[in-house]
Amino acid sequence: MLDASTIDIGLDEAYGVQDRVHHRLRADSPTVGFKLGYTSQVMREAMGIDEPNHGPLTESMVVTSGTVVSGLLQPKVEPELAVFLDAQGRVERTVASLEVVDSIWQDYRFTWAHNTADGSSAAFAVLGEAMPEGCSPDSVDITLTSSDGSSSSASGNASGLDLPESLVWLANHSDLPRDLRAGDVILTGGLAKPLDLRAGGWIDATFVVGEWTTTVRVERGAD
Repeated sequence: MLDASTIDIGLDEAYGVQDRVHHRLRADSPTVGFKLGYTSQVMREAMGIDEPNHGPLTESMVVTSGTVVSGLLQPKVEPELAVFLDAQGRVERTVASLEVVDSIWQDYRFTWAHNTADGSSAAFAVLGEAMPEGCSPDSVDITLTSSDGSSSSASGNASGLDLPESLVWLANHSDLPRDLRAGDVILTGGLAKPLDLRAGGWIDATFVVGEWTTTVRVERGAD
């Protein structure tokens, strides 16, 4: 892990660094979507920044519920809603998901530029079931639980996430490495306080909208 206080990365070079790191580490896995970070005003205010950021999701980073992940430094997990896009760039379906975040920066101490250069800390997108048609993401309630006994919870209407605005921002961002495509998966931003993913442990997120409920799980190998 690296000490961010000893490495200067300017705001104007963060995506350039991200692109170079991405091609060095994941050149053999095609990009199948993107993750959004800092999509809520609350998160931006906490970081003292004015806009979200994004990072690439490659085919090897997108897994299904129950997958055992490994090779991580200091992973945390947060529940999110993932969306798949149609040919017009509209939301085709919304999926309950987890994001495993992992940072090269020691103790998650970084600036917006450091985090952006590190691919917005994206490690894995863990996908579960699609929400039924007519279920509003704003009305989802989420409980996150860990094998170590810790938990957190949130509701979509309290997250401050503006999904349409976030997708427009992403589609029009000048540093997006390619245009959005049909079939792209987009992680739309954390909805609850992240939990540490311990070696040999697991984290579940239960999503509830009305009578519909589903659970998404990720496990970590013993490393």
